[in-house]
Amino acid sequence: MPKTMIVMAMAFALMVGACAGDATGSDEYQALQDELASVQQQLSETTVELEAARADLDGVAGQPASSAAAGSSARREAALEALELDRQVLDDPESYGTEDEVVDLLASHATDDAVMDDAVFGAVPMREAWHNTLYGGTFDARIDVYETWVSDDGSQGGVLWIWYGTNAAGNPFELAGISLVEFDEEGRIAYELVTYPYSDAYVKTATFGEGTPTPSTGGTSG
Repeated sequence: MPKTMIVMAMAFALMVGACAGDATGSDEYQALQDELASVQQQLSETTVELEAARADLDGVAGQPASSAAAGSSARREAALEALELDRQVLDDPESYGTEDEVVDLLASHATDDAVMDDAVFGAVPMREAWHNTLYGGTFDARIDVYETWVSDDGSQGGVLWIWYGTNAAGNPFELAGISLVEFDEEGRIAYELVTYPYSDAYVKTATFGEGTPTPSTGGTSG
């Protein structure tokens, strides 16, 4: 895993302690936002180091610095567009057709061999992952995207989101998380690591068992 992805993953792991009681609420979400700001700063600093190293390599290879910068800029714009297109579909999936049409569209923003690697449930092809997330089994779920970012060279980025709805057991659930994303040279999503600030057991209970406390229900979860 590239260095910037490791930095973000390690920083996000610290959020487990910030989410006291394994519940999602205003205080916990603020903690997520604070930690996100720290992660973004670390990402920015690491990206500067990587770009300096790439500039040295470009000089050795005889590639003009302006050409390398233009390539990074185009890749970053394409990566930002891929994340924004995902956000637009997730904001109002019903406007984009049937379940199959929605997951096809989301998958089209990624490479053909891209996978979504869930820290709890494992890695599956991107289209299958989107279907499982939004509709799989008896799921009826949505995702609200709160923040996205992409590194200066367009190779990596991330998404802060809330996943909520009715779980596989028919119970309400709500989970916050971050996706750490790698992009190919054209700025398409090539790999997505989904991480949560909760224990694996809590995530499984949320999605396949009793659900979680939510603002609308006030329910409980073990």
